Amino acid sequence: MKFELLPNEIFIECFEYLDVLDIFYSFNQLNDRLNKLIRNIPLRINFQYVRKAKFSQFCRQITLDPEIIQQISSLHLSNKDTCGQIKTFLSICSFNKYSNIHSLTLSHVEEENVPVLQSILPLCSKLYTFHLISPQVDEEAIIFALPISNIQKLSIISLRSFLIHIQQSTLITHLTILNCSLEQLLYQLFKYVPLLKYLNVECISKYNRSLKNNTIIDRYNAVHLKHLIIGQFKYRFEDFAKFVLQTPNLQNLTISADYDIGMFDANEWEILIRSSLSFVNIFKFKFGCHRTYKDFAMLNFKQFQTDFWVKQHQWYTQILFEKFLLYIHTIPYLSNIFKLEFNSRKSSNELVNVSNIFDKVTNLTLFHEQITDKCLYRFSNLISLKIVILEQEIIDYSISKYLKMIVNLSNLKHLAISQYQRLILSGELLIILKESSQLSSLTI
Repeated sequence: MKFELLPNEIFIECFEYLDVLDIFYSFNQLNDRLNKLIRNIPLRINFQYVRKAKFSQFCRQITLDPEIIQQISSLHLSNKDTCGQIKTFLSICSFNKYSNIHSLTLSHVEEENVPVLQSILPLCSKLYTFHLISPQVDEEAIIFALPISNIQKLSIISLRSFLIHIQQSTLITHLTILNCSLEQLLYQLFKYVPLLKYLNVECISKYNRSLKNNTIIDRYNAVHLKHLIIGQFKYRFEDFAKFVLQTPNLQNLTISADYDIGMFDANEWEILIRSSLSFVNIFKFKFGCHRTYKDFAMLNFKQFQTDFWVKQHQWYTQILFEKFLLYIHTIPYLSNIFKLEFNSRKSSNELVNVSNIFDKVTNLTLFHEQITDKCLYRFSNLISLKIVILEQEIIDYSISKYLKMIVNLSNLKHLAISQYQRLILSGELLIILKESSQLSSLTI
């Protein structure tokens, strides 16, 4: 069958797998049928990391045909490493043309963008998802302009900015925030987001404008909350135990905490899970403390190997040692960032496949002393690699061979090797670059 004879349904399904900008570049003005077809499909556009020439080309197309804006259902704009992308795109059409957008993500917003956003956002009556990734801008004015009664998925920096403008219950089911206090969650947030199913908080800290209300009667339950992610919990274990009394139906829990030795107590965790977290079937954690607590940590690490953890739930753990700190974490390692220092080492666990422990890690800082045939770490999915050289060293002619044993270079996009000439001959560096077929940036 000839290409042009394919039914519209096939074209539409194929377009689902193609980038919107490529669709317009390839099919626009090809013939009347395709012109009409690509102007009657929802457009999901992500301009993040898009080259300026490609971005400008699409903007020119919209200038010629402003109705394209009304096709956009999902839009991601970013000022990072661009020349005012947000301002450029939002100034193309009149504000009411953006009324069909369902999902909007804004990265690295600048102050000059705020007045335009204040005019556009109230008109986005179909906006259900909004992500603001801009710690450098005052977000209060932007949040105030949102059609908050429609929003179901929201990502913001500070919970305080959100709470200032909320006077009644919302429809929000998914919320991602950078920081808040435990008190703000218990006494305010759960009151205004009763339908919350997913909560992701980068840092829960008592220093983030905590409320002083400690009475149980004023707490609100999050009965629909199923998935909770806490990037850094800066309270005690006892505080967390009180907090989860308000989340009775939690099923998926991820938590990291440093310097509270109470988090290492496997027996207390087992009691808490049986009593307050009985529905949790996915549990990922990373708990850290100073190495002076090594004996206590090792004793409790053994308690994480009991039947409750290993047989009943299949939650496997490992202990990592650094120069000053140690960590107990579930397998696989839950963070996408890892630092492999000269003093780093890990325990062995015969129950798990060691090759995929660090599969989630995409950003690695690697100290050059670890680049040997004795290194027991494997990183299969790296996007960014930084090799740190601390001292004068004799050049190792086999560094590329050893590096490939530790790192899969085929997915690598960013490589940084400061003072590489102290460690690597040009021929060795060339081998590494040839293996890194996806590399887009190199710092040496």
